Parts: sequence; structure tokens; C-alpha cells
Amino acid sequence: MNINLKRSGFAALIALTMLLSVVATPVAAAGGIGWSADAKTPNPTIATEVTVEEWNGADFDSALEYYDDGGDATELPASLNDSNDNPVTLSATAIDFEDRDEFPRKTDESEDNEASALDASEWTASGATVSDSSTHAGVDALNYAGTASSDSATYSNFSVADGEKSYLTLAADINSAAGTPTLQLVDADGDYVEITLYDATATAGDDDVLANSTGDGKVLQHQVGDLTVQGSGDGTFDSTEEIVVDGEIDADVSVLDAERTRELTFGEQQVDTDDDDELETVTITEPRGDYSVSGMDTLDAVMSDATVYDLTSDAEFEAADLRDDADVSAEFSSSNDYPQWDQFGEIGFRLELPTAFDLSYASPELVDEPTLPSERYKDVEVAEGTDDTDFSDIESYTSVTSSYDGSEQISLDATISSGTEYVVSYDVVLTNGEVSAIQDAANGGAGIMASNGGGFLAGIWGFVTKPFGMVVSAISGIGLLSYFRGGS
Repeated sequence: MNINLKRSGFAALIALTMLLSVVATPVAAAGGIGWSADAKTPNPTIATEVTVEEWNGADFDSALEYYDDGGDATELPASLNDSNDNPVTLSATAIDFEDRDEFPRKTDESEDNEASALDASEWTASGATVSDSSTHAGVDALNYAGTASSDSATYSNFSVADGEKSYLTLAADINSAAGTPTLQLVDADGDYVEITLYDATATAGDDDVLANSTGDGKVLQHQVGDLTVQGSGDGTFDSTEEIVVDGEIDADVSVLDAERTRELTFGEQQVDTDDDDELETVTITEPRGDYSVSGMDTLDAVMSDATVYDLTSDAEFEAADLRDDADVSAEFSSSNDYPQWDQFGEIGFRLELPTAFDLSYASPELVDEPTLPSERYKDVEVAEGTDDTDFSDIESYTSVTSSYDGSEQISLDATISSGTEYVVSYDVVLTNGEVSAIQDAANGGAGIMASNGGGFLAGIWGFVTKPFGMVVSAISGIGLLSYFRGGS
């Protein structure tokens, strides 16, 4: 493609800019700064736990997405902490999935199931009270409240053939309890099997006990045929015809199913279970309270479109996650003050925790893990509340250079607030190879940055991405503007 530089100077300028934009087709990292194993690029980070109030698997692909205040699905400019094998924390009773309340399943109904064991109006109470409620996270639930060991409630609007083949699945928040309240599945002739809802003396090995303490997110899954048959019938358990809850307990039940023929998977963890320094995948079927998983894609297939409330992630808002060129400043040049070094790098980053009604943060801290020896950091400064002020115009810096004392991780500011911009500015000395690695790491090609060793093309890469006025200035500096005007 040729450009006739004798035509109108303005038109030629536009044509040149468009050509260079086409040439620079790779999408560069913000500001052209790149990170790789070989690059020594500074990477200041706001480390925090971020909680998304309402996470929707139907709209989101990662744990770090949320609804902004306009209701749009938005991804946080962050990454999950890769040093945490299980960085996502949730509660089983905070998961609202489509067939959570679809027991019993009526085969003669073509659409949504009108019967539900979580519908308080379907229960018959004796002494106890049964009401519609919600869990701590706001998922619709059934509340059973018994204040004496003789209190009970019965649900019987169902029949499960071959009931012994099914899994009893129960998820509940235990608000208060005493004694040993139970849940029984009863067959047609009076035989029953039961699990204990609460027993303060129970241990983790008691797989027929839902909880040994009060609290949220208690889950039990047990195949009915593996439970001991009791009662006045023929001694065998056949079809399940009733569910009976009795005893002194106040619980909000978000999942109750006596028909499913397999266990639900509430996620997976990466754990070294045999001390061989290798991580194994552990399937979580009976979480008790808040628990952590390796990712949201490990939940059961029936939960793929679930809404999860109060989903918490161990997150890192890194400079490497920045997406706006205006939040990155980088310039490399030679310096008479450091003649033994090839390049003097002046690098700055603007970091911020986004604000939204659906977001909250715990213990955010601005940290850095130095990539260079401490003596290479000639000046490191932090500024707070900079808004969108140009890096060169920021005056309220605080020096943190003395913190670079050889430590593997450095705390730059432990009092981070969401919605406040923080700028970290570095003056570092580098070799030509290190500068090249920083440039090459930006999507495998030339970076959008200034460098005295890059020559004409490196300068072009820098100025084609800047505002039009800066493009004119840069072209003027290399003598092309006068050429457009007919000069020599």
C-alpha cells in the first residue's frame, strides 16, 4: 500500500495514521506494558477478598463477574489469586438452582412442578410451625420450628417407587436446636429410615447426622437403602410415601429431595490428600458451612445456571489486568545519573477497586512483589485519590522506596478504599534486554511505549495510539509535517 505524500498534508496525515493502525493489529496490553516470565515489569497489586452479592451462572463465565449498577454483566479487572488452590468461597444454602425445589417430580405435569416439599402449605404440623422463609443469603426456603421433642410436621404429597434406590439430599441453615431432632422417610406399611438433623455429640464420621452445631450451609446426602430400616412394617423399605420431621430445631431448608438417584456435586477442591506434594481433585458432596472450590465450573451440571448469593473470591487487582492505556505510563531513556545501566525506566500504574451495589471488599491491601534487586529501585512512590490526573501532573506522592529492602512481598498501603484511585510510580534502572522483554511481552510484539533505543518504528508504535494532537506533534518532531506542507 502506497501513500502519496505530495497530496494534502492533512489527508496524508490521516492516511498515515490509518495505515499504521492497520499495521498494529495485535491488541496490546494496556499502555503496551507486558508481563512474562522473562519480563521484569513491576506489577503492583491490590489484594483483597471481593464478594459478589448476586452471581449468576447463566450470565457469567467466571467468579469475578458481577452486575454493575445498570444491571449489565461486567467483569472485574482482576484475577483469582493463583497461589490459592481454592480461591472461591460459597455456601450450599446460598445456591439457587432451577430444580432445587422440584421434588416431588410429577410426571403428569408438562411444565413447572406445582408440588414442592419446600412449600409450607403442603405440610401438616403437630406442635411445630412450618412456614415459607429464606436462608441467610436470601434463597427461598422452608422453615421448620419445633420447640419440644414431641413437635413434628409431615409432608405426604408424593410417592417414590423403589425409594431405597434414591438419595436423601438435604441442605439447611440450623438456627437453633436441642436434643436429637430427626427426619424420617416412611414407606406404605410403616417402615422408616431416618437421619439426625442435629446432635451436639456427633463427629465427622457420623454420616447420618446433618449437623453437630448450629450454623449455615449444612448438607447431607445419603442413599436411602444404606440407612437402617425401623418401624412396624414388614422390615423392608419399599416406596417412600411420607417425610416426617420431629424434635426441637429451628431450621431453614433450601434443598429437600428424596427422589434423586445420585449425589449432587457442590464443587471440587484441589487438595494434597496423601502428602505427596501433588494436588488431587476432591469432590464436595456434603459441605458444612462456608467452603472453598477451585472454580465455579466445578459445580454440578444442574447448577450451571444457578444464582449464587454472597460469592467470595480471593482476588488480585494487578497492574497486569489494567485495560485502559490512560492507567499506564511508561518511558525508557538513558540517564547520566546511572551511566552503568542501559536504560532508565519511569513506569506508573493507576489502580482502583470498582464500586457497585453488588460488590464488597474485605481487607484490601496494596502490595508489590519486587521483580528486581532492591538497589535497582531508585524511587518508588504512591499517590492516593488521583482521579484521572495525568501521571506527570500528580504532586501528592509519598515515597515508599525504603520498603524495597529485599523482602519478597511489600505492603505499600494497608488502608485501601473502593472507588479511590491509587498510583504507583517507579524509577528503575534496566538493561536493554530487560526493556526488550517488557516490550516483547506485550502480546508478543512491539509495545506502545517510548524508548530511546527503539528507532523510528518504535516511535511510530508509540505515537499512533495517542490523541491526534500528540500524533501531529510527534510527526512534526521527525520532520514529516513540513514534508506534507511542501517543505524539504
